[in-house]
Amino acid sequence: MNNKFIKFLIILNGVMLPILLGFGIYQLIKEVFPKSEKIEQGIIIGEELNTAKKDSVALQGLKYYNPIKLHNSKNSYLPISLLTYDEEKRLNKLTSMASDIGDGLLKYVNVIFLDENYQVVTSLLDKKASIFRIEPQRKKYQYKNEEIDKTVKYIGYLIAFDDSNKDGKLNSEDNHDLFLSDLNGKNLKKITDNIDIKRFEFKKSNSQIFIKYTERSNIREEHKKQKFIIYDIKSSKFLNSSSLDKELDKLEKIIIE
Repeated sequence: MNNKFIKFLIILNGVMLPILLGFGIYQLIKEVFPKSEKIEQGIIIGEELNTAKKDSVALQGLKYYNPIKLHNSKNSYLPISLLTYDEEKRLNKLTSMASDIGDGLLKYVNVIFLDENYQVVTSLLDKKASIFRIEPQRKKYQYKNEEIDKTVKYIGYLIAFDDSNKDGKLNSEDNHDLFLSDLNGKNLKKITDNIDIKRFEFKKSNSQIFIKYTERSNIREEHKKQKFIIYDIKSSKFLNSSSLDKELDKLEKIIIE
């Protein structure tokens, strides 16, 4: 009888201990990272900015790290992030709990380009915006660091200038379009319009951009069909990718029928 009771206690302990341990870890995470401490990145604009000014909390502090060297250029670039007064306080609270939070919580609002002596060449933008991605062209793998790859000429960005969802902020939730600039940050050019870009990559010795996207609409994200398009940089034209779209449509029909 005693042996059966001891076995029962061992089994009970084996079942309950992981449950209690998991509950304890869950409560600890809730205490350290409460939902209310989420950082909502973006530049406040419009009515929200006016309200912040009245409440004397409109201070938006610039955040930046180290300049990033550009291949095939003497220039480097410095992405600039920005936080509202309240976001700054919440970020400081989070950084006090971590030794190095990095720039993972920050999204960019501008880019400063510097020469080899770290003197300003130019700023990318002259008005408020959200920059969701910065992607310089990359050198070919066979080139060593000191060798020049003349195909590297441009930097790609996803940029939003308008508060498309009308939440009073310019941030990653707004509609971003693809832009290109020279390596010195000049000659910024808009490439796409009215599509939501999921990914873009420089291809064919940096002469083309392979773009995965969905149509910009009010349809729920999971119901949007992903498509592909190729942009030729030299001709400034989009190339026909209908064969790929047709093949994907065919495979989709096979799966759902």
